[in-house]
Amino acid sequence: MKPTWFRFSVQPVRTCVVFISIASATLLSVGGSGAFAQPAGPATMAKQTITLDGANAMTTAALAHAKELGLQEVIAIYDESEILKSLVSMDGARLTSVNFALDKAYTAARRQAATQDLADNFASAPAVTVQSFLKQPRLTLLGGGMPIMVDGQVVGGIGASGGTIAQDIEVANAGLAGIQH
Repeated sequence: MKPTWFRFSVQPVRTCVVFISIASATLLSVGGSGAFAQPAGPATMAKQTITLDGANAMTTAALAHAKELGLQEVIAIYDESEILKSLVSMDGARLTSVNFALDKAYTAARRQAATQDLADNFASAPAVTVQSFLKQPRLTLLGGGMPIMVDGQVVGGIGASGGTIAQDIEVANAGLAGIQH
């Protein structure tokens, strides 16, 4: 015996299936909407990304430069798909530098711009624009984040934190130089 709350009639379901089938056939036979049309061009695209080897080369170059400057930096590298490829924290680096480096690398990759350039562009923007930008999770206007560009395409972002803004930018640029030939 079925419970009283389990009452099911097959007839309404058959009617619904028939109606959907007729509606679908009619829509397709008259051309339907653009949602069913074939795309005019390719449906996918090739994109480049930073490899682990590339991220490691950048990290090594950035760390070497930070040591030359006598800094305790944190270096973060994301690929273009927001996958963290590298995160290193030098001995003695501040705990807060970890999140700053992550946010700088993320922002540079997502916005496809250096974080200092974004800060400069927002300097004359209305306060509401800056507040709206900064409400988005993980975005920052702190300098020291750089997009990683290969053949004009953003393949990731590097962020450095632990020194002054100028020092962080210098360390991030040293990291970028680690993959340039």
